[in-house]
Amino acid sequence: MNEWQKELVKVAGEMSTSKERIKKRILRQQPTKQKKPIRFALLTIVVTLCLAGFVSVQLLNKDTKQATQMFNEKQFEHFEHVVYLMWPEQGEEFSKREAYQKYEQLVAYYYFAKSLGITSTKEELETEKKARYDELVMLQDSPQYVELFQGLGLKQYFRTYIEPMIPFYAARKELNAFYEKKYPTLARTADQIAARDALRYFQTHFAEQSIAFQEKMGIVNRTHSQGSIYVGTVIKIEDNAFLFVEGAIPEDLTKLSEEQIMKKYNNATWYPTLDDSPVKVGDYISLESSGSMSYEENGVEVTNGFLNSIEWIEPTVTKKLTIQNEQEIIQFFQQTDWQTPDNYNKMKQPPAYSFMLEGVRVDVWLSYGQTLYLQKMESGTIHLNQKRSEQLKAILGLQES
Repeated sequence: MNEWQKELVKVAGEMSTSKERIKKRILRQQPTKQKKPIRFALLTIVVTLCLAGFVSVQLLNKDTKQATQMFNEKQFEHFEHVVYLMWPEQGEEFSKREAYQKYEQLVAYYYFAKSLGITSTKEELETEKKARYDELVMLQDSPQYVELFQGLGLKQYFRTYIEPMIPFYAARKELNAFYEKKYPTLARTADQIAARDALRYFQTHFAEQSIAFQEKMGIVNRTHSQGSIYVGTVIKIEDNAFLFVEGAIPEDLTKLSEEQIMKKYNNATWYPTLDDSPVKVGDYISLESSGSMSYEENGVEVTNGFLNSIEWIEPTVTKKLTIQNEQEIIQFFQQTDWQTPDNYNKMKQPPAYSFMLEGVRVDVWLSYGQTLYLQKMESGTIHLNQKRSEQLKAILGLQES
């Protein structure tokens, strides 16, 4: 035994006898276990297995519920906070409605992307997480959003409200990138097309969940507005997009160039081709659009529209008139003040009559009060009053309807 061990014995004392004494005392305190009957042992095993199974089912149900829960009150509160801070004067009902629309759109991105097989990698999720956190840091520095964090602090607020939505934000980014590749002709509005398609998909497949959550949050459920209906002809197809000219008829393609058709009707719009509703050049269709956006490209104004649905229709037959008294008609038109056509003063249906005058096509529509609406290529449009309409009808030999 070395010196330090000797000193330790001096302080602690010899442990051998104490060790044996403690061992005996513990053995005396332990109750003697009686043997359980075999039947009781089996019952114990069965009960244990049942409890384990019950707990497993409860945990499984909890996980399934969390996985299938589309909306979360905490995340909804985040959008409600932001909307209120942006428009505090609008009141609670407005804040809730606007917050829900923003939240629903984000959720829609995720489920629509999932339906297309678009998923995010771990790296993409981490990148999005950093981007969302950096965005929150910027909001923290803005006086307008000082109240947003409600005493939680930036990190806690991020973990509570933002972090659970990272997969949704990542899905939005991936879906937008997918749409930019799918619709290169509509690159300027690809993200908006993606947003509308995602929302349409979500509202079609998960309407019950959407309504239930709105009712739970006390949000006044309002029917989503429908788009406007336009009738016209497809004159061009390019990269999963088609050029639609409202008012044009398939016959225009046989006599006029694309530029002439666009100039004549002054209402050409690019729309995305729907996967379940492919179109071809010359199709006469009725489409529903939820809006459009115009921008200048290479000095030319381009309009991209947002398409909801398409219906194929038979073009109205335009009766071709054979002119016998061309000079009389020319003289009649000398007193006509042609106007530049615009989107607010145009006919949406094909013309009832059409004739050629000095090599230029003139279309005639029957308007209200037995009046005539005319459009002359390269000249413009004119809505004749009742007296002038009657004069032209007599010259053209049109019967009173």
